[in-house]
Amino acid sequence: MFEIGSTLREARVRRKLTLRQVEEDTKIRIKYLQAMENEDFDEMPGEAYVKGFLRTYAQYLGLEPEIILDEYRSRYASPEEYEPFGGASIIGRPRSHRRRNTLAFVAVACLLVLAVIYVLGLNSPGTPGEADSGAGPGMLPTSPSSSPSPSPSPSASPTVVATDVVRVSASRGDCWLEVRRGGPDGVVVYSETLQRGITKVFRGDDLYMRVGAPTAISIRAGSKVLPRLEGAGPLDVRIVDGKLVQGSDGGV
Repeated sequence: MFEIGSTLREARVRRKLTLRQVEEDTKIRIKYLQAMENEDFDEMPGEAYVKGFLRTYAQYLGLEPEIILDEYRSRYASPEEYEPFGGASIIGRPRSHRRRNTLAFVAVACLLVLAVIYVLGLNSPGTPGEADSGAGPGMLPTSPSSSPSPSPSPSASPTVVATDVVRVSASRGDCWLEVRRGGPDGVVVYSETLQRGITKVFRGDDLYMRVGAPTAISIRAGSKVLPRLEGAGPLDVRIVDGKLVQGSDGGV
């Protein structure tokens, strides 16, 4: 969990933007910008406006809008707008959805009835299959014994873990961590303290990280453990195609 307001404010300050400049560029009034940075969403016109303003502000600052919106929905959205398991509840589901579900159920039931009739028709006496069995009077029809053919066993293929899956684990202590996708000026996908014992997974073939306590974490790209970081923080590292290629001193 991260703070929506502080993330927005830090991104604005990092870009050396004033609230007046943001208002002129985004057409969002200053009092609403301050409400978002203070997470005082009750001061805004309504939930739809909050989501629209958050999306616009995040895009303007170069942040990932869906990450900001998901955090807002999980903490502030009303139950009607955000269901933890997706979709509307059975009680609150619109009538048109219930009507469509009823029609779908009737269609499936009809298909099942037709399938049963078809199977019973194939197994009933006097079908063409018995007439063509080739058995004479007083003779039992002979048919070659059918033995189940052995099904080929699926060949076991080794599991391949993509190198663009990067796991950062705070295995030796707490560590403040900021992750950007696409380099030092890329979009911020994570910015908070990684607690000891917690592992975060990121995807990307070019990840830029600022690590507060380098010796506290371990990094794995795909199935490969990357070299252990040394020295005091903060330390900037870059992971490109599963390799640690850049550090605070310009190279690793």
